[in-house]
Amino acid sequence: MNENLHKRKADFIKYLDEELGNKPQRWWQQKANEYIPTRDVGGGKNTYPHNPEETIVKYDFKRALISSALFLCSMPVFIFLTGDWKRSGFPDSFWPMAIIILFATILPLTLNEKKGMLILFNGEGFWIKSMPGLVPWCNLVASYIRKDDSGESTSYYLLLYYYDKMTDEFVKTEYSIDGLDMNREDIASQIEYWKMITGNNTIAA
Repeated sequence: MNENLHKRKADFIKYLDEELGNKPQRWWQQKANEYIPTRDVGGGKNTYPHNPEETIVKYDFKRALISSALFLCSMPVFIFLTGDWKRSGFPDSFWPMAIIILFATILPLTLNEKKGMLILFNGEGFWIKSMPGLVPWCNLVASYIRKDDSGESTSYYLLLYYYDKMTDEFVKTEYSIDGLDMNREDIASQIEYWKMITGNNTIAA
């Protein structure tokens, strides 16, 4: 064991707690980001993998298509209920808008960043698509779900800090978890499950 590395880890965790922890704010200040440790996300819920060998998370194309289809179907229904179609038929903008929405739904299917496995947890380590390779659980320093309220709607990200042996540095990686086939609570619970199973208490030197 490298005692210096463990001290560096402890100091870095303390730094993260101070930087990412909830801070008092004035009533007029808007909080754009909230960092929630994965151990606190599930509210004590225990979620065990369907496959005890590994956990794989992918983009939920089916849900995205269903949501878009329902939205497209609701548009003519709305026009029908309001009675506008009796006066002038369907508005000229309906079909262009429907095509744009359909294209926006199908586009992610063609993007490489949405294809295949996006997040992987197993006994060997953890990996998300933005990372070069699998990282052992013993090198994980901290894990958060970042809640971003800066846009029109709330977005969620998986935020991981880990030790990189190649560079001898602590590395940050982040990945959007909106639209995946596993919700954020279950992703957080999965991380805590694998940390427990692999005994992630220290960083091996």
